[in-house]
Amino acid sequence: MLPSVNSSLDEWLAYIESIHPTEIELGLQRLTMVADRLLQRQTKPPIIFTVAGTNGKGTTTAALSALACEAGFKTGWYSSPHLFVFNERIRINGVAVNDQQLVDAFAAIERVRGDISLSYFEYTTLAAIWLFIAEQVDVWVLEVGLGGRLDAVNVFDADVAVVTTIGIDHESFLGSDIDVIGYEKAGICRANKPVILGSDAMPQGLFNEIERRGAHLHRFNDHHGVKSRVLFWHDGQLSTEGISIPHDNAATALQAFALSGINISTVNAQRALMSIRMPGRMQTVIWQGHECIVDVGHNPHAGAYIAKQLGGKKVNVLLGMLADKDVAGFVAALAPVAHQINSVSLEVPRGLSAADLAQRADYPINVQFRNMSEAIRALTQSMPDIPLFIGGSFYTVCDALTVLEN
Repeated sequence: MLPSVNSSLDEWLAYIESIHPTEIELGLQRLTMVADRLLQRQTKPPIIFTVAGTNGKGTTTAALSALACEAGFKTGWYSSPHLFVFNERIRINGVAVNDQQLVDAFAAIERVRGDISLSYFEYTTLAAIWLFIAEQVDVWVLEVGLGGRLDAVNVFDADVAVVTTIGIDHESFLGSDIDVIGYEKAGICRANKPVILGSDAMPQGLFNEIERRGAHLHRFNDHHGVKSRVLFWHDGQLSTEGISIPHDNAATALQAFALSGINISTVNAQRALMSIRMPGRMQTVIWQGHECIVDVGHNPHAGAYIAKQLGGKKVNVLLGMLADKDVAGFVAALAPVAHQINSVSLEVPRGLSAADLAQRADYPINVQFRNMSEAIRALTQSMPDIPLFIGGSFYTVCDALTVLEN
């Protein structure tokens, strides 16, 4: 049944999931047709930041949004996936939009799409942009969902493009050739516009495509980066003290922001970055006296980052993962800091059972748990002096925080 403006957000989300055969379908032709009808090529905002990458997109877009808000601009921030509620994906001045705003956006899309099928992510992307225009937002911060070149947000031309990191993920869509993945990420670049890199470990395929597109390249560690606990970028520097997001991402965001032409003082920039708190990113929760650490990372690159952040601290690991992820690679990255590794069933679409995860891990799995509550209680009681790390998926972290924060 077709929902209306009087329907609930849950009814609309169920409808959007039902009208397209797959959750993800890369390509821009269908989306462009609906965008032309919906937005009627309205005047674009002063600045569009588009951020792609295997890891680090969420914290980088959070930093760009915080900087723009601190500079006095009305700012729209579109990211995915959400951790607890769908509304988290679309924020204006850092605040998630409400249910009725989303319903109004979905109804507007439905009125114009006709018989053109849109995927869940495409529908959501159009809703974000419709709301940004309706709310007269000055700055758009757009996070790429998957890849770059054929991702829905690439319908809109970036004034400043950012590529945070590149690793192997989403192999069923992007393959396992790192140069091809780099080519896809570089698809968000535009001629004569800046592209900022968030890592100095990038494949040649990325550089080849940036050069072919005629974008202005800003390499990590050459033009911006982190040295001796100081963030530096082309026109400033500030201390990392009090900044909780990854410092590489903070430096990358500062460089991107500076190249947008928006002015912000160093004092205000530091205040913006210090204000950011990202749930589920190396977040520590003390639960009944036990130290529990959660992180949404789910690929080998993220696993290596988590292990580095733990600083050699041995942890008891609990993982729940999706079937399309590199379980063996993620587990191998965490193994050096693991006292033992355990698995928990993930009861969501594409979620692995604890037994299936154990089979794919290529590493001894100590205990297999049916649910998160049982796992947390058992592991904190059996090894009370060893911190518990929980991760492998946004879904896993959501389940964990639901238990840990009640």
